[in-house]
Amino acid sequence: MRDLIGESKSYDRNGKILEAIRGQNSYLPQEPKRIKFQKMAQSPYIFYRGTNHLFWADFAGSWRLHQFGGAAWSRTWLQGDSHVYNMGAFKHQGESVCFGFDDFDDSLVADYQYDIWRFSTSIVLDCWERHLFDAETISTALDTFSSSYLKSFKKTIKAEKLFAATFTSNNTCKPLSEFLKKTEKKSSRRRMLEKWTIGSEKRLFRDNPSKVKPLDAQRSEQLRAALNSYRKRRDESLGLELTESPMQILDVVERIGAGTGSLGNQRFYALIRERDHGSEEHDLILDIKLQHQPTAYGYMSREETDEYNQNFSSHAIRHADAYRALSDFPDHHLGWLNLEHESYSIRERCPYKRDFDTTQLSSKAFLLMAKQWGEVLALKHRRAARRLANNQATSPFEDKLNLIAYDQPSEFQYFVRSVSQPYAEQVRRDWNDFHVHSDALMMQ
Repeated sequence: MRDLIGESKSYDRNGKILEAIRGQNSYLPQEPKRIKFQKMAQSPYIFYRGTNHLFWADFAGSWRLHQFGGAAWSRTWLQGDSHVYNMGAFKHQGESVCFGFDDFDDSLVADYQYDIWRFSTSIVLDCWERHLFDAETISTALDTFSSSYLKSFKKTIKAEKLFAATFTSNNTCKPLSEFLKKTEKKSSRRRMLEKWTIGSEKRLFRDNPSKVKPLDAQRSEQLRAALNSYRKRRDESLGLELTESPMQILDVVERIGAGTGSLGNQRFYALIRERDHGSEEHDLILDIKLQHQPTAYGYMSREETDEYNQNFSSHAIRHADAYRALSDFPDHHLGWLNLEHESYSIRERCPYKRDFDTTQLSSKAFLLMAKQWGEVLALKHRRAARRLANNQATSPFEDKLNLIAYDQPSEFQYFVRSVSQPYAEQVRRDWNDFHVHSDALMMQ
């Protein structure tokens, strides 16, 4: 499907797109598929979020990578499904509310430009979503984003500062700072538990048929058994000191109706209670999610898939490695488990997790956010590349981007525009065709 980036045009794209969507979602039961397709039919941007496989089919291995990468130096951990709404607020133990990536299901090691192209396309689609169609404003937003990303590589950052850097209300632009302050003020573990659970001493999940459903006795027993040993296996696998605090499993349920691209994937919530340093009790929710191969896997070269298979014994372990490489602070409950020969990621359901809503932003505020998004993406890529280089003082990835930042900044900006703007138009055309045929696809 690479006609839109200057390659073959020898087939009917519309038919291929519908066939690809049908195949990608063939494993889903009828009801989750119907809900997902209804979401995707709402707008080009939501369609884009639900069809990451089309992006990778169109761009994986593209000759355009060689303009500013396409080599060993340009590889780092990617988010893999980067877009405006895959950055949000989060908070881990003892830290401030931060801003960054909050989804690592599609993360992998590949050329950094994939994240830039996908994110910049989402900027265009998000503008259209907000009924902002002025071409000059959109181009300025794209230039602000790509320029901000590139400028971040102009100065050397010592390892201790790089790995400790965060984006909080104290060092971000006004719209983001206000959002983070509001999130910290309005969110807490107590409020999250009140929303999702009932009781205190014998806390259980609330009856909420649209979001959770009970597990049968056999499934519940299987999940509890796997959870009881997951931390020991994780710590031993990573060579970590074994976690001593006991974990009491209070309740387990199936999570339904969550996400867009991952909607319908098997997912569970576990309500657990553990002691902090042997004294205070804490109740929290673990998010347990079936991990498939990252979307890009099906479009990688044989050499790349062999490397992936050699490095990761399961997709959930790959998810944990990506989380540690790209996130600001490790989730203390991060891990994985196996259930009926499938691998599941485990992480705490963050009480402060919240998407940044762009719908009310003025054009000026949107440009401030475009600059911020570029800085965040650059830091994540840079930190991950340094970890791939065994935490050395710098990395070839940083050195090369430093040269591009000084020698070809305007060319880099133009190139990002030349990829993202036409592709956003293509996404809109694909969405139009999907919108017409979505009812029929739901029944297949």
